[in-house]
Amino acid sequence: MASVALLFLLLVGYLSTGTHGANILYINTVASPSHFGWNRALMYELAARGHNLTVFGVDSEPNPPPNVTFILMENVYETLYSDPNMHTDFLEMSKIGPFSMQLLFDEFISGVCDIVLQTEGAKRLYSYPADFGFDLLIHDYLSGPCLAALAHHRFGQPPTVAVTAYHGASTSVTMTGSYQYSALVPNHAYDATEDMSYKQRFINLLVNLEEELLQWYSLIPKSNRILRKIDPTLPDVAEFNAQTKLVLLNANPIIQYTEPFMPNVIPVGGLQIIKPKPLPADLAKLLEGAGPGGVVLFSLGTNVRSDSLGEARIRAIIGAMETLPEYTFLWKFETETLPRQLPANVHVRKWLPQNDLLAQPAVRLFITHSGLLSTQEAIWHGVPVIGFPVFADQFKNINYCVARGVGKRLSIEHLKQEELVAAIREIMTTESYRTNMKRMSSLFRDQPEHPLDRAVWWIEWVLRHPDATEMQTHGTRLHWFVKYSYDVLIPLFASIALVCHGLFFITRRLFCRRNATRKSQKHKRS
Repeated sequence: MASVALLFLLLVGYLSTGTHGANILYINTVASPSHFGWNRALMYELAARGHNLTVFGVDSEPNPPPNVTFILMENVYETLYSDPNMHTDFLEMSKIGPFSMQLLFDEFISGVCDIVLQTEGAKRLYSYPADFGFDLLIHDYLSGPCLAALAHHRFGQPPTVAVTAYHGASTSVTMTGSYQYSALVPNHAYDATEDMSYKQRFINLLVNLEEELLQWYSLIPKSNRILRKIDPTLPDVAEFNAQTKLVLLNANPIIQYTEPFMPNVIPVGGLQIIKPKPLPADLAKLLEGAGPGGVVLFSLGTNVRSDSLGEARIRAIIGAMETLPEYTFLWKFETETLPRQLPANVHVRKWLPQNDLLAQPAVRLFITHSGLLSTQEAIWHGVPVIGFPVFADQFKNINYCVARGVGKRLSIEHLKQEELVAAIREIMTTESYRTNMKRMSSLFRDQPEHPLDRAVWWIEWVLRHPDATEMQTHGTRLHWFVKYSYDVLIPLFASIALVCHGLFFITRRLFCRRNATRKSQKHKRS
């Protein structure tokens, strides 16, 4: 009896100090399947810890855990890709420079917000009673404030955690006051390496400045106008951003260019990488039957479809694979229509379990679009890469891999069969690529806890301390002109310029007077 009483007291003590199951409102309006996959890992882990999640998003799943309720923002993808004003040709995006890319991001976020707010799913948010109890709001901020700002205002301003499957700290400046280190880190939209030339640093400074100005003077005012049509009492979106408790960023210093983070930016890079599942029978048999050369996995992700590359590129890829019969190629190709018959060593599937395949020892090379999640999974499993970057951060991801000696970069726009053959042969026959990637994998994996566990711990920290502001910075409320000390530097340099001008003027006057005196003396002597 005494032992039962002791057990009861211990249980009560545990429950009083732990985090009870919370009601969490999770908003993900980023129109990207990869973002949904990343967020899903976090959602389901929170559900496994006993929290109840109501998920408003542009994606959903048919059989979620019982404590996860999906409310779909219907037809967002269809509306987005059919809009002639939205740039959705990802191959064409490879030609866009960083300044245009920043403008495209701004246009894309506003466009998605407009589409989302017109859905029946979004309108369901207002069917909830205003006093409905949400303990926490989590949102993928890469789609802008939009529905999250409306929900935050409607439900009494619950503590907010911003998350994203992206890794660019500069995208969070309005929420964290992050400082842009233009001489140190290339902007996420700029195709440059860490060792930038003076010209590149100059461009990088301007791109960073453009990004911050667009957030303050374009995205926030446009968001205010759009959202106040629905709720005129909505506070300034900038205030919603400033109240963000934490930002969970899909970043890790081992696998990307290092940069300082604000204290409320928690790096959780690789959060989506879970324990690999057994392969489907057909794929398992294919890998078992692969020759000693190993398997090459080819996938361009979800946005850039292999079947949209055009006949010339597809023929070049097949030709390269046929030239290398010693390797088995497994290609994610979304349709059954191919311009020619496949060689015996090439196998296509409309969908592939990428993380599960990369975990297989037989897979020795990954040909990828260099998306962030794909790059992280390749590094985690120690598989060297060949990158065909297309847009945004993909250039930065493959540049980092090339600099670390774990990959090669090729152009998808100017794809040449012989270059692809040479790149595959070099990586498959040069042991340093695999050795370097194994080392990076070891460093990436060597963490106190899995990134997913870290993310959940910090979310529950906010639940335990909903009123804590110590992790937040005053930088979110500083004007950008003040944050970068332009208000100090401009008067300082102006003062120096005035002093230099004054000294030059005085010196010139003295010199002229001295010359005049000498001429006068010569004239008197003559």
